[in-house]
Amino acid sequence: MTPSELLAYIKSQKWFFGVRADASILFYSAKQDGVRKFVKEIHGLDFAETMLVPVSAQPVRAINVEQAKAFHEVSRSLVLENPKILQDRIKENDKLWVRIARECEALDRAVKAGDEKAAIEAYKTAAESYSMHGAHFIIIFSLGLKLTEAGVTPETKEVLAVHDVWRNTVALKEELMGESWYDFFVFIAGQKRVHSSALDLMRFLSLSEVFAWLDGNLDGVDALVDSRKNNGFVYLDLREDRRVIDDTELNSAIGDQFTAQEEKTEAQDIKGQVAFAGKGNVVGQVVVVKNKEELPSKSGSLDGKILATIQTTPHFIPYLKGVKAIITDEGGITCHAAIVSREMGIPCIVGTKNATKVLKDGDDVEVDTENGEVRKNQ
Repeated sequence: MTPSELLAYIKSQKWFFGVRADASILFYSAKQDGVRKFVKEIHGLDFAETMLVPVSAQPVRAINVEQAKAFHEVSRSLVLENPKILQDRIKENDKLWVRIARECEALDRAVKAGDEKAAIEAYKTAAESYSMHGAHFIIIFSLGLKLTEAGVTPETKEVLAVHDVWRNTVALKEELMGESWYDFFVFIAGQKRVHSSALDLMRFLSLSEVFAWLDGNLDGVDALVDSRKNNGFVYLDLREDRRVIDDTELNSAIGDQFTAQEEKTEAQDIKGQVAFAGKGNVVGQVVVVKNKEELPSKSGSLDGKILATIQTTPHFIPYLKGVKAIITDEGGITCHAAIVSREMGIPCIVGTKNATKVLKDGDDVEVDTENGEVRKNQ
């Protein structure tokens, strides 16, 4: 597409803001490569177009709404007809993660031995397996969403319990894999004598670009990383256009479309989905924790308070015991916060989009667990 055609197409579609944390082009593109290669074959329909777009100087995942609805409708039909299809898909993914763990062990050994050739081959193998996980992830997520929305029955109770365990552990598996990848990029950056840090290489290069670089078919990696770091980027995963855009003017024009949408959202009241209602409305003071790095410094102030966060991860669990309620910007009824809140009996509203921007530490609020609303007390 030409720039004008691309902008016109983006404007013509409805987009939903997805998760904005850890917007690494490498991990994102690796999962999306697997989605495009395998999802249609497994599930019968390709997943929706997605993009990493700049919003308020931060990359945010945008998902084509109508295409996502069609995909989730296929999931609904499949999982309501046979709930155990979700359990079967999870078993396949668990086996895949056993394989990825072995591949990362081989990668670690090659890095420690200083064997560049073996390390590159081991990394490619692990990355390709992780791409397959990308396909598994979106299918399991969609099946789990539709089964959860249908409600717990005696037939689905066991399946949903398996799903919740999977949902709570997959992030930690990805994190452990990421540690092996990080060590590899530290090693290979030294071998290839680039000045870009391992984190920047992983954040600003796509999987196909990394493979090309490792094979000696991509020059100017430092300049490419520096440009994206300083000037931004858009990662497109469209049907007819899959690439990283480095055109600053075009990136800005695309970002403007979504920044305007987010600013409109911020002006609205705080409202989301009720993940767990508990025994009624909750009143208390807010503590805002935007990411896991803030947890240690705020751990002492969470007891008896209402946590507002972008999203929770397994790292939050040790800090949630005394929390009165949870409010998140992102996520739905199968997100980590929703699952944890149900397990721990903590009232929770998810997917407000704007809670951490509207609320501040110390705000007195009422969490309406019937209507999914959060109101500031005057």
